[in-house]
Amino acid sequence: MRCIAERAASPKLRLGRTSFALALLLAVTAVGPASAAGPAPLSTAELRARTAAIPREVRAPVPPRPSQFEEGEPILPANRVVAIYGAPQLGSTALGERSSRSAAKLAARQARAYVKRGERPAIPALDLIGVVANSTPGPDRLYRTRQPDDLIAEYLKRVRAIGGRLMIDIQPGRSPILDEIEHLEPWLDEPDVDIAIDPEWNVGRHGVPGRTVGRVTASEINAASRALQRLVADEDLPPKILVVHQFHKGSIRKRRRVKERRDVEVTFNFDGIGAPGPKIAGYEALASSTLFNGFSVFYDLDTKVMSPKQVLGLDPVADFLLYQ
Repeated sequence: MRCIAERAASPKLRLGRTSFALALLLAVTAVGPASAAGPAPLSTAELRARTAAIPREVRAPVPPRPSQFEEGEPILPANRVVAIYGAPQLGSTALGERSSRSAAKLAARQARAYVKRGERPAIPALDLIGVVANSTPGPDRLYRTRQPDDLIAEYLKRVRAIGGRLMIDIQPGRSPILDEIEHLEPWLDEPDVDIAIDPEWNVGRHGVPGRTVGRVTASEINAASRALQRLVADEDLPPKILVVHQFHKGSIRKRRRVKERRDVEVTFNFDGIGAPGPKIAGYEALASSTLFNGFSVFYDLDTKVMSPKQVLGLDPVADFLLYQ
């Protein structure tokens, strides 16, 4: 995602970053003038320091599994998922600007706005960056940090309190995506926990987050969806959502080879920043006709924040909405 570090301290600096994002987008086969680059990621040491400083709000155990997600019914397209994105260490993200309790309330409120205007139910969600890309190698030299279990548990508890879902976002750095999914498997055993992959931070064996614009291949996505499909079958779980973020054509290599899978709802989420016109054009250019589609709204960085009514007018319709 674009908002991986602190937001610009002044409007002038923020405009400069947007100009850089536009140049980058055009340089990597853009779909339109909706921009999509952001500040550099945090170092491993800085991220750990911020993690240690986070007050843990939840001491009680995570509530029992929610009954509404135990039936095995598909989530999409019968419902629309409305998620709030970020990490508590990253102040430029929606989750970084508020407590976990406040974030859950915001998710519920944002979802209700779509229930009032839409034709289908809206499920609130929190999209927590569970694997955070770093600008420095870290002890294992993989340029990423995994969130502690107690922090993930806190957000799962909050989202269960509002009858929603938790999405764990993966910014792999140099780590193989399947390794991160395997690490998160204890959480994915829960019926209301999904996965997102952010190609921008999937920099391969030699890249550096913040310097290298990452991407993901169809084969990597297919391997991830296959792993989730097996987990669903082995643990007798209801279907899961697999979101893959994209802001230009190069985000997903060989997109047409991404497979549909039973019980895994693969969703391409467009997360460009900009004015409504360019954002809509970018979404339409990258939307899938066979998989599910998502759309991101940036509270602070979009030129004009689109209303739920405008978002519901997207063609094709957006099944997943992400607020940052």
